Amino acid sequence: MITLTLQPNAPVLRHPWRKCIAVGRAYDLMRSDLRQHLADLQRELRFSYCRFHALFHDDMNVVRRDAEGQLVYSWRHVDEVYDFLLSIGLKPFVELNPMPAALASGDQKMFYYEMNVTPPKIYGEWSALVEAFTHHCVERYGLEEVRSWYFEVWNEPNLSGFWSGTKEEYWNLYDASALAVKKVDAALRIGGPASSKANWIADIIEHCHKNKVPLDFVSTHLYPQDEYVEFPDRVGSPHAVGEFFMDTVRSVQNVVAQSSMPDLEIHWSEWNTQSATSSESITWGDNVYVDNLYAASFIARNCAGLDDACDSLTWWVASDIFEEGQIPTRPFSCTYGLVTPHGLPKASCNAFSFLNKLRGQRLVVSSKETSPIGCGLIATRELDTVRILAWNHHSLELSEQGTWNESFLLPSFTGKNPLAVTQRIGVESGSPYEHWLALGQPTDLSPTLLAYLKQKAEPSFQILPVDVTPQGWRFQLSLAPNEVLLIEVAEAPAGAATARINAEAWADWDKKMGEQSRA
Repeated sequence: MITLTLQPNAPVLRHPWRKCIAVGRAYDLMRSDLRQHLADLQRELRFSYCRFHALFHDDMNVVRRDAEGQLVYSWRHVDEVYDFLLSIGLKPFVELNPMPAALASGDQKMFYYEMNVTPPKIYGEWSALVEAFTHHCVERYGLEEVRSWYFEVWNEPNLSGFWSGTKEEYWNLYDASALAVKKVDAALRIGGPASSKANWIADIIEHCHKNKVPLDFVSTHLYPQDEYVEFPDRVGSPHAVGEFFMDTVRSVQNVVAQSSMPDLEIHWSEWNTQSATSSESITWGDNVYVDNLYAASFIARNCAGLDDACDSLTWWVASDIFEEGQIPTRPFSCTYGLVTPHGLPKASCNAFSFLNKLRGQRLVVSSKETSPIGCGLIATRELDTVRILAWNHHSLELSEQGTWNESFLLPSFTGKNPLAVTQRIGVESGSPYEHWLALGQPTDLSPTLLAYLKQKAEPSFQILPVDVTPQGWRFQLSLAPNEVLLIEVAEAPAGAATARINAEAWADWDKKMGEQSRA
C-alpha cells in the first residue's frame, strides 16, 4: 500500500513543461488554424513562452539587398507573429535562424520549406541583422518586456543537416549573435547551443568562460529514440530499460552544476515522445508514439520525475499544422502535435491537462514495496483538495506489462464523507487515435465522425469508492498499460440548502399561478 502524507513547508511543483511550447516555424503562425489551436491550448495549459524555427527564413522577408547591395530590413511579418503570441500570453523564446539568402555562404537547405543551414558569408552582416532585429523588438515591445525573453542561437548545430559549418564556425556564429544582442542591452538573455542529444553543453560553457563571451543559459534537445541513435539497438547502453530520457536530462543538470558556470539556467527546448523498438525502426516524421496512448503515460512519468531537473521542457510541437514534411493531410499522421489538424486533443494533450491540475504543496509518497517498472504516482494538496496523478507506463523494450493494481492511504484525512472523482486517459476514452484506427483510418472526416472522435478524445469520469478507516481514507486504483489516472479527493460538499421560502408560501404560489384566467 502507498501512503500519502503532507510535510510542513512542502514544495510545490515547478512544472517546467509549462515554461514553453513550440510550433514548427515562424511563417506557420500566419495561419488562422494554427493560431486557433495555440490559443485553445493556451486557455487550457497557460504556457509562458513559444519557440519555433525559421524566424529569418526568406518567406518572413526580414532582409534583402537593395540595388546598391546594401542590406535592407523589414519586420512586418515578424511583428504579426510576435503581436499574436503576446496577445495570447506567450512570450517569444527566440531562435535565431536560419540564414537568409542575402547573407548565406551556400545553398544547403533542410525540410520541405527549405531553410538555409549554411554559415553567413560575412559574420559581420549576420551580427548586424541580429542587432537590428533585437533593437527593433525593444523599440516595439519595450526594454522591460524584451528582457524577459530568451534569445537562442541556431538549432542543433551538432548535426550536419542543421548546420553545414564546423563546430568552430558555430562558435563564431554564437559569439557574433551574443555580442550583437548584448550590444542592444546587457540584460537581454542569450544562450545555446540548442544541440541534439545533450551534446556540446560542457563545450559551450568552456568556450564562453574562456573567451569571456556572454552565456545566460544552455539549451539542448532530446527524444526517447535518441537512445537507439547513441547505442544502436541499445547495445552498450548504460541506462536501465525506460530510463534513458530521465537519466540524460539529469546528466546535463550535473554537467552544469560541476562547470565554471554552475548557476546557468537549463532549457530543453525540444522534446516529445518519439520512440522506437530498434535502430532500424527510428523515424522522425511518422512516429505512432506521439499519437497513441503511449504518449500520455510517458509524459506523466517523465514530467513528474523531472520537475526539479531543469528550467523548461519544451514540447515539440503544439499542433499538427506543421510543415517540415508538408502539412499533414490525414486526421492522424503521427506528427508531433498535441492536437490534430482538426484540433482534436491527443492523449498527450490530455496528459498535460492532468499535470496542470496538480496544484499546491506536494505530498510525500511512501511505500514498503517497490512499484512495477514504469508505474508510479505524484500527489498535491491545495486547501482541502488532494489531486493524485498515477500512471502505468509500458516501455517498448518490455514484452509484457500487466494491469497495475494498488491501494493508497491518505492518513491526514479523517472526515466521514469523502468524495473521490477520477478522470482516465485510456484506449476507451482520452486517446482518439485508437478509435480512428478502428474506423479504418478515414482520410476525410464527416461532421458525425469528427464529433465521434471529439467525444472519444475526452477522458472518462468515474466516482471512486473510498473506504473510511481509523487511519484515514483508503482507495484502490487499477491501471491498464499506458493508462493515466487523475484522482481528485475532498470532503463531499454539503447537501442541498433549505428552500428560499417555506412550504406554505410555495403552496400558496402554486395555487395562484395555476388559476384559470378571468373572463
